[in-house]
Amino acid sequence: MKPGMDGAGWKLDGSTVLLGIVGDPVAQVKAPQPLTERLQATGINAVLVPLQVAPGALAAVLHELLHIRNFAGLIVTVPHKQAAAQAAGPASERALRIGAANVLRRSGSAWEADLFDGLGFVRGLQRAGHAVPGRTACILGAGGAASAIAFALAEAGAKALRIHDIAGERTDALLRRLQAADIEARRWDGVDTGGADLLVNATPLGMKPADPLPLPAASLHPALVVADVVMQPAVTALMAAAAERGCPVQGGRPMMEEQLAMMQDFFAPAIAAAAAGEAR
Repeated sequence: MKPGMDGAGWKLDGSTVLLGIVGDPVAQVKAPQPLTERLQATGINAVLVPLQVAPGALAAVLHELLHIRNFAGLIVTVPHKQAAAQAAGPASERALRIGAANVLRRSGSAWEADLFDGLGFVRGLQRAGHAVPGRTACILGAGGAASAIAFALAEAGAKALRIHDIAGERTDALLRRLQAADIEARRWDGVDTGGADLLVNATPLGMKPADPLPLPAASLHPALVVADVVMQPAVTALMAAAAERGCPVQGGRPMMEEQLAMMQDFFAPAIAAAAAGEAR
């Protein structure tokens, strides 16, 4: 092994720039290895490490991270996406519109936010050969990821959206934002998928073995493409039930893989500034 290289062939030394992926839980995340590999393969001395941060504590953590001069940015996962947008300074139109962020990069004494969940999800669907234009999508969840996916599906040409979340007020808030943008969207009971072409699970249900299905198995029919944003396990109980009923299925990995290039470009200026020991 060369000096300064770890067992995976990564450079890891006193000049390494740090990125974090923050969530609670965080054991299920898959981005640290592939993003680190992408960065190091292009000669960028940076690594992505997991950070488990309790709900409600993100703002305090972000404040302290500004004191770490070789820390360049964060990927943000459940349950911190709304808090990340609230704590950010500059933000993209996507993040502002949805009120959530899944990436933060250091920008001087503040954090700059963007949201790639929706675009990554749609690109993953399209790469797998699933058409979006003219389709009707049922979305389970109305949080940060669900909101990003809803807007991205509409922008990609989806005909209509049906939204269900156990928190009714969150469903209503998302519907107001969608309808204000002249997007055809309505409340959904979380059961009846008749006439739908796409089902998206944008909730955490499926991460844990004891989790129930996010909707009854009887709601799954062969004309329905079933996509789950959960990363781990690779095949969730929902995906297994859907496959048994003849549905095409897609897990969370394609969504992540499509975002990696976007994340690398987003973090690049902050990594360069941190490597030079200067605030961007």
